[in-house]
Amino acid sequence: MMERGVLLVAGGSGSIGSAIARMALDEGWSVALHGRSPDKVQALVAGMAPLGTLDGFVADLREEDAAEVLVAEVAEQFGRIDAVIDCTATGPEGITGLFPETAPDVFGDFLNVSVGWVERLAHAAYPYISQQGGTLIAFVSDAGIYAAPRQTLIGAARAGTIGFIRNFAVEAARDGIRAHVISPSFVAGSASAEALGSERMARAAARAGLGLPGPEDIAPLALFLCSAGARRITGQVISVNGGLNA
Repeated sequence: MMERGVLLVAGGSGSIGSAIARMALDEGWSVALHGRSPDKVQALVAGMAPLGTLDGFVADLREEDAAEVLVAEVAEQFGRIDAVIDCTATGPEGITGLFPETAPDVFGDFLNVSVGWVERLAHAAYPYISQQGGTLIAFVSDAGIYAAPRQTLIGAARAGTIGFIRNFAVEAARDGIRAHVISPSFVAGSASAEALGSERMARAAARAGLGLPGPEDIAPLALFLCSAGARRITGQVISVNGGLNA
């Protein structure tokens, strides 16, 4: 098995993040798995320990210095960081629904923990992923690409992340860094699927000719983009939606 370096999976305690972490261990990566809940992170690390080298890290991305602290702790533990995949998904109440029904007092909070978090994470990780020519991947949702009702604030924040990564990719390529956005739509078996409810997921599944993707369908793409096989690819926004959107 080839040693591939150190991968930081921010939001690794979620369904997509944990699927990426498991597959990364199988492929020879050393994995730093981040989450907000100490109990959940500890349980996942214990369960994956037989697969390879990994450690857990706890940080609340709502704290101002969370990105800097997280990256510093991972670098201290492993001595390097070769790729960062951000799978975090959080936000205050009052950001979904018809726009007049949303809550203006939380608009800024949501931008801070979405596009703001990705920007801070990229800034903190830059000195490490530039050393070996590494990769940064941000997860968003198709709301940032395809317009839909009840997604106005989500769409704006995700589009902001897309704009940041595309511009970052052009600039960071000079230092050997690649950057991408992966944009799932409806993901079967995820926490967001539970929040959406079975009826809405069923309607989406009926429209997706290839079937709705699960976390195990998304993980291989993320890891390919971090691999040597993608060394000439950067700045891409890839939607994984089973044919739901095109």
